[in-house]
Amino acid sequence: MITVIATALLSLASMKGDAMDTARKAFNNCLIETHNTAVSEKASPSDFIKTSDAACPTQRAAYKEILVKSERSYGSSQADAEKFAAEEIQMIVDSIVSTFNENVENGAKLTPEK
Repeated sequence: MITVIATALLSLASMKGDAMDTARKAFNNCLIETHNTAVSEKASPSDFIKTSDAACPTQRAAYKEILVKSERSYGSSQADAEKFAAEEIQMIVDSIVSTFNENVENGAKLTPEK
């Protein structure tokens, strides 16, 4: 019985939506679209690195803002929260760049998150 209740509560919580996850998905999906366009255009890896570093400024800023706000709520300093946010954002960018380097040769594209 407890398992059923816990499952129901977790299901309701996930339906509510998490602002941080929504911002992360928006940023990630924007980078995925950037990746897919660059794969179609057969961009060079070095060009894609430049493109990905500047891509999705609105989504990047929104995700950074929510990450910083979250870290500050746990007591982090502004500088530490911004450093954490920059690292989290860079991990997503690095992941897309790494995937691009693998996919550009065979034309494989990524599927956006739902």
